Amino acid sequence: MPSLSDLEMVGQTCSSYQASQWAEERSCASCTHWLGEEEMCELDIFWDQLTSLDQT
Repeated sequence: MPSLSDLEMVGQTCSSYQASQWAEERSCASCTHWLGEEEMCELDIFWDQLTSLDQT
């Protein structure tokens, strides 16, 4: 299960991000592709996006 911090980091850099109507902050949690109950991206790119971030 990804943390809120992970959702925010990926949402900030994701090229496929599409804000939902209620989006206040760019995060996976506010993306139309995020399936909240299943805690995953319907495009199946979350883990690839997360692991490609430079976290140094």
